[in-house]
Amino acid sequence: MWIALGVIVVLVAGVALWWRFRDPLRGEDFYKFHVERKWAWELILDEEQERAFMAGLEAYDEESTVFPHREAGALRVYDPSMMISLFLLAEQFAALGPQALADPAGAVRHLIDQAAQSETGGVLHLDDDWMAEPVDGMDKYDFTSAMMDAVHAQGVDGGVGGYGDEDGGYGMLTVLVEMPQHVARMYVDAHSHAAPGEIRNRLDVYKAVIEEPEPEFVAGLESADAERSRFTNTLMYDYGRVLAGYRSMRPQMPHAQPSDVMSMVMARMLSDSRPGMTWTRQPSTEQYQRALELISTRG
Repeated sequence: MWIALGVIVVLVAGVALWWRFRDPLRGEDFYKFHVERKWAWELILDEEQERAFMAGLEAYDEESTVFPHREAGALRVYDPSMMISLFLLAEQFAALGPQALADPAGAVRHLIDQAAQSETGGVLHLDDDWMAEPVDGMDKYDFTSAMMDAVHAQGVDGGVGGYGDEDGGYGMLTVLVEMPQHVARMYVDAHSHAAPGEIRNRLDVYKAVIEEPEPEFVAGLESADAERSRFTNTLMYDYGRVLAGYRSMRPQMPHAQPSDVMSMVMARMLSDSRPGMTWTRQPSTEQYQRALELISTRG
């Protein structure tokens, strides 16, 4: 009996997290280029500028697909294959002034073409064919999984977001040095609206999982995420260059786990400012150090 009740409690506790990650695109009605006015990079622009910026991205998307990772502050460009900081693009778009408002499609195309010319801070060029054949028995999916382990050191807090795209050949690590107290309170307030109704049996558990969460919970959670984004920073990295470093480092660490080899490679890339890694915005000393701690799993 106690075991059954324990299972029910665990299931109910997971409802909020399940809802949050079940459908990141929010179904068929998801629209990539709406103006939200909530993420930190959006607030670089005023509302008129952001409407124009999004219109420019949408126009570019019709020619060559792009996808904004809004919370991370990064834009995935599919052709040419690269990642661009949305903070960087927003600043550059704003700097164009009336010209960008008059021709947002042309302005965005100019900025993306400019990013394709050289890999500067906030721009990461990618190779979709980064893994031509398995390495150490790992295909690109296994390699991506090992890299996710490599950037989340046990016992180190501060990695609040991670993303890996084995097809695009890139990953992201979002860093938060310390949760501000007012943001923590926002999360507590949001979750206070997520409590399920009375759980009497397994059927009640199923209902709690299937039903949509309370609107107050959704709104509160999204507000907390947006406020937290003011204090986070995202490190973007290229799988192809991590793989090249892995091949070079592997003979020196023949008995190590793949994730430990990747950790060493990525720590050197970050500490030595080698190509293949860049931030969505200039990191603070504390953000840089925390990212290095998250990646450096070996002593």
